[in-house]
Amino acid sequence: MTHSATYDRKAIMNAAWEIVRKANVALYGFRTIMRRALKAAWANAKHERAMRARQEKQKQASPAELRIRNEIAILESKTHWEQPDYARIGVLRAALRAVLTQSDDHLTHRG
Repeated sequence: MTHSATYDRKAIMNAAWEIVRKANVALYGFRTIMRRALKAAWANAKHERAMRARQEKQKQASPAELRIRNEIAILESKTHWEQPDYARIGVLRAALRAVLTQSDDHLTHRG
């Protein structure tokens, strides 16, 4: 799988250098600091791109899909589940599959 995603490399390098400037280079060494800074800057850039893609996907989602996803997120954030919670998550996931299938069918028949 190839991705044609382009990143702003200048911004990534600037972010890495900002990390390097704040780090104790004398203690850890420049190569170690720069390696970690670049990894952190790239990870941050990839995370930001993923979050933007997720937000775009949410904008295109139907109100029913958003409501179901929110209910699932609330249920999954609970620290202790009881028996009704297990039944509810199954119902919510089935409803989400139905909504997604319905929206996919709607999009394929429209074209």
